[in-house]
Amino acid sequence: MTILRLALSELQRMTRGTLPKLAIIALSCVPLLYGAMYLYANWDPQSHLSGVRAALVNLDEGAEKSGKDLKVGEDVTESLLEDGTFGWELVGSEQEAYEGVANGDYSFAMTIPKDFSANLASPADFDKAKQAQLKITTNDANNFMVGTFADTLANEVHNSVAKEVGTQTADSMIAGFVDIHSSMADAADGAGQVYDGTLQLKDGVATLSDGTKQLVDGGKQLADGTVELHDGTKTLKQGTGDLVKGQTQLRDGAKELSAGTGDLKKGADQLAAGLNEMKKQTAPLPSSAKQLNDGAQQAAKAAKQLAAGSRQVADGNAQLNDKVSEAAEVITALEADADKRLQTVEKKSLDGIQQLVKDEIITQEQADELVKTVSSSVDEAAANSQVIQRAKEIKAQLKTAQQQIQQLADGSEQVAQGNKQLSAGLNTLADGTAQLNAAVPTLVKGISTAATGGNDLAAGAAQLNDGAKTLYAGQRDALAGAKQLDSGAKELNAGAAELQTGSAQLYTGLKDLQSGVGDLGKGSNDLADGSGELATGLSDGTKEIPNPDDPTREHLSEVIGDPVAVDRTDQAKAGAYGEGLAPFFITLATWIGAFILTQVMRPITKRALASNGRDWKIALGGWMPFFLLSVIQSSLLYAVVLFWLGLDTAHPWMTWGLLALASMAFTAIIQGITALLGAAGKFVVLVLMVLQLVTAGGTFPWETLPEPLHVLHRILPMGHVVAGLRHLVYGADLALLSEVVLGLIGYTLLGLALSTLAVRKHKTWTLKTLQPELVV
Repeated sequence: MTILRLALSELQRMTRGTLPKLAIIALSCVPLLYGAMYLYANWDPQSHLSGVRAALVNLDEGAEKSGKDLKVGEDVTESLLEDGTFGWELVGSEQEAYEGVANGDYSFAMTIPKDFSANLASPADFDKAKQAQLKITTNDANNFMVGTFADTLANEVHNSVAKEVGTQTADSMIAGFVDIHSSMADAADGAGQVYDGTLQLKDGVATLSDGTKQLVDGGKQLADGTVELHDGTKTLKQGTGDLVKGQTQLRDGAKELSAGTGDLKKGADQLAAGLNEMKKQTAPLPSSAKQLNDGAQQAAKAAKQLAAGSRQVADGNAQLNDKVSEAAEVITALEADADKRLQTVEKKSLDGIQQLVKDEIITQEQADELVKTVSSSVDEAAANSQVIQRAKEIKAQLKTAQQQIQQLADGSEQVAQGNKQLSAGLNTLADGTAQLNAAVPTLVKGISTAATGGNDLAAGAAQLNDGAKTLYAGQRDALAGAKQLDSGAKELNAGAAELQTGSAQLYTGLKDLQSGVGDLGKGSNDLADGSGELATGLSDGTKEIPNPDDPTREHLSEVIGDPVAVDRTDQAKAGAYGEGLAPFFITLATWIGAFILTQVMRPITKRALASNGRDWKIALGGWMPFFLLSVIQSSLLYAVVLFWLGLDTAHPWMTWGLLALASMAFTAIIQGITALLGAAGKFVVLVLMVLQLVTAGGTFPWETLPEPLHVLHRILPMGHVVAGLRHLVYGADLALLSEVVLGLIGYTLLGLALSTLAVRKHKTWTLKTLQPELVV
């Protein structure tokens, strides 16, 4: 009996009646029912998510950003409703949505909080930045996958909002860079102008330094002049003191002179009376000649003393006149010098400041402040103008006193000359009296002349007494003027001291001003260097700041808002969710179809076992009906998936060929196990199906399996068939197919070997064969 006849014999047995034929048809449709129906139900579930009811709660109150209303919650709501991925229903409150998810009215709920837009706009304030949140409410009791879909949706909303907000933020940031660039450019221009101004300031400060140096020199001269003025007024005060003392002595001398001339007048009157009496009484003349001679001698001595005193008075008046003249000259010189110095300082100060204004080194306001500073110091000196006025008054008084003293000196000179003449006359008188005493007759003869001379002497003594009284009165007036002069000199000295102090303060202030100008010069140099560096730095910094045009700015905003673009290269891609599951479920359905065949088909026919055929031929003949029906099952399933569900396979015929090889290997293993183990073999086949269902990597990569299951994936055939189908359907690298094909051939040989062992085993009957322990 040949292999083909064995196979045909088994097929004929199964197709003799109507029910067997229906059974064959039903068995052929089992993989179709399992695989095609499952793929049909799950071919593209995402396109039917609109039937999933979901609650949408928008509580966003909006916010304001950059002066514009920001209502991201409304935008998200409109976008979700327009997208239509889920069956969104707007709900008024978060509680209502929560209860709807809990009781199953909604599969899940999304809530947009009231501060959603406000938190998105919060990064504008660094201290109040908050992360915006979306609330997702799920319930796995409704469906586990819905929660996964909701998470994916939330991520998409998050990415969309983050992209939009990030783009807007980036646009604002880039706009800020543009504004910064413009401002930096303006700042650089301003810094350049500042640098030019600092150079002008530097030159102006140099000119100001020269002017302040001149001011300091003038202040030094003024201070030195006021020192000299103070020394002069001090000397004047001492001279006026001496003048008062000398004038007091002159007054006292004039008083004594007045008293002496009074006595002289009385004596002259008595002399005249005596001479007249002597003229009448010449008789007693000889006896009185000696007395006359003595009196004449005494008169000569008194006249000599009077002449000497009047000469002292005249010399004192002359010296007093010289002192007053010197004092007047000193005051005139000091007054002229002080006026000249003050005028010089003020003029230089004002000219220097006005020159600074003309050179635009300082502003008019700064010049006014400098004028006030200098004027305040000059005013302090000018405040002493009362002292100068007082000096003028004293000078006038000195001039008046000088005139009076000159008159007094002239009068005292006349008195001195008169006294000199008187002394000479008295000397002559003494000589005459001597001669008279020697020659009485001559004396008697000259008595008449003496009487006349005595009368003249009395008249001259009266004039001398009047002049002495006038001299005394003038000396009193001169003493009063000298006292006024001394008082004015003291006031002048005090004013000169104040002027000296003020000029010293002015000099100190000018030195401080000079020091300040020096510091200003150093500061202006530093300012010039710093402003130059600032201008250079700002200019260089401006070049480093981005200044994109509008198209570039828009592009940069999009790049920054969505910095990562996924450039996905699909070497092999499934068009739909069902296409992704198709290799696994087609393979699994092929295994299930082969396993179902064992329910109605015999792995090995008893007729064949009773023949003398070779074991491997009997095993091969028993396997071929399984293989043929399994190919029909897989072909039917493949045709429905390909033409009805629309599986887009890159290599359709090679895919069918791999399915045929899978049917070959699966049926060989299943037929061999069931033939060898009998009813227990079916359980083993079922266990193998469960193990391969887990380890084939149909949904998740097999690498995610626990480590002990990796070995099962490598040694069991279903995982390799799934991998081969994926490469063929999706158009991936076909180098893997050689290993898959060789593996399937190996599994086929292994199954046939098991079947051959089963044939050898079942050719010998035992009691267990007649009474099996387990019948299925």
